[in-house]
Amino acid sequence: MAEQTWATQQLLKLAAQTPQFKERALYLALAELNEEQQRRIKLAQGEIDGRTWNPSRW
Repeated sequence: MAEQTWATQQLLKLAAQTPQFKERALYLALAELNEEQQRRIKLAQGEIDGRTWNPSRW
């Protein structure tokens, strides 16, 4: 997760530094995509943990 947070921060820095609208939009979209991927990974990990520790499935 640390790598994804770092990647998001770098993309936001790049978006702030670029004067071109298309490049800025691309960087912001990639940062948003990265955040969404982080959220989905966290949800999937929680689901795996929940299914693993479900006593009715033991």
